Amino acid sequence: MAKENKKYVVGVDLGGTKIYSAVIAQTGKIISSSRRKTKAESGFDSVVSRINKTIFLAIERAGITLDDILAVGIGSPGPLDLKEGTIINTPNLKWKNAPLKAELVKATGKPVAIDNDGNVGILGEYAYGAARNAKDVIGLFIGTGIGGGIIIGGRLLHGFNENAGELGHMILSPDGPKCGCGNKGCIEALASRLAIERDIRAAYTAGQKTKIFENTADSQERLRSKKLADAFFENDPVVKGVIERAAQYVGLTVASLLNIFNPQVVILGGGLVEAIGEPYVKIVRETAQGNVFPIAIRNVKIIAAELKDDSAVLGAAKLAWDMVEKS
Repeated sequence: MAKENKKYVVGVDLGGTKIYSAVIAQTGKIISSSRRKTKAESGFDSVVSRINKTIFLAIERAGITLDDILAVGIGSPGPLDLKEGTIINTPNLKWKNAPLKAELVKATGKPVAIDNDGNVGILGEYAYGAARNAKDVIGLFIGTGIGGGIIIGGRLLHGFNENAGELGHMILSPDGPKCGCGNKGCIEALASRLAIERDIRAAYTAGQKTKIFENTADSQERLRSKKLADAFFENDPVVKGVIERAAQYVGLTVASLLNIFNPQVVILGGGLVEAIGEPYVKIVRETAQGNVFPIAIRNVKIIAAELKDDSAVLGAAKLAWDMVEKS
């Protein structure tokens, strides 16, 4: 229960499969939270309604009212128009020119800060997690897609058109599989959870032996991160091989980012990393070490996100707190 006479913000993590909202104190303490499935196929208006329901349920669970909330921060898949607060075009949600910020302002009556989900994920780790003492940080978040974020000199890198950090759409294989963005061979199309699932199904259809579809009522249901991790640790040959290859692709991506930005810390997060942990991070680390200039990786940490599922929601809260402080 929240204490009386205190003020809070709400952080929202909007993902391709779930919405996670939390009431958060300025210290980064999560007071209460609410989750529900995104159901992106239901359309923009329906998803916005679901976001609002998680926000108001989190407030109710905190034992406070909307009057105790100073602002709302949200991390959304991009690309985004940060000035207008609109989603320009997001492959995983299938939205175009969606006025997300305006809808949340209308529903809550509060100031709303919005940024790319990868940006808020790394901002959460920078403010409250594994990158607290660093100034130059890169984050990659492996989930339904692959999000990313870059912090240089303690500030998020937004770039000229405010859409820097779309790391999931670095092209590693121009003749590779088609990505949701329309290009071929993006790291997201090679190493995201959906890409891993696609490759496992292709191997299974080709006759390779895997047990991951056993004891499953519907063989077409999504392969969630926990199920993938369980099969990985059971040494299922198809699942382990596909995940290891995907982690190597992420390692090659990290090598390029190290050569370009020379960060102090590289954070790996998202549901798949959280589920598998150090064995996944080790593959990424060793692949990066074998494909980078030695000076670019000297004393650099490549580590898992500390905040796990809370990285983005806390980063969204940090956006909101920063906006409150500037007002």
